[in-house]
Amino acid sequence: MNKREWLIAAVLTFITIISWVVFDIIHTQQEVEIPSQVQEVLEPLDPNFNTQVLKSLP
Repeated sequence: MNKREWLIAAVLTFITIISWVVFDIIHTQQEVEIPSQVQEVLEPLDPNFNTQVLKSLP
């Protein structure tokens, strides 16, 4: 390959990488709606541990 072919390959690679980054940024900025069933599952757990249940076990 001569210098001109290397330059063309480098420019095309640069354009591809820049396009990939831009499209990835656009894709991640789109808002995703989470279904209500999933939100119920994702609610935080109660951090208080019920020791009475352990005491009642045989």
